[in-house]
Amino acid sequence: MYVLSIEGMSCEACKRAISNAIGLAVPGTAFEVDLARKQVRFNTVPADQFALILNAIRDAGYGILETGSR
Repeated sequence: MYVLSIEGMSCEACKRAISNAIGLAVPGTAFEVDLARKQVRFNTVPADQFALILNAIRDAGYGILETGSR
């Protein structure tokens, strides 16, 4: 599992904004946005889509605090 910790995600509207941004950037990629932990989790992230995901989150107005596998 790959985990991104998100800076600035504080409400359901934030969760929807991040979900929509990722969904538009990389359609068909399975992920879960966890508001309580302020994380986005992916089972896999294809190398060619990783930058698209990061840019989509940043373009939606959120920061990425850390990335890593768990």
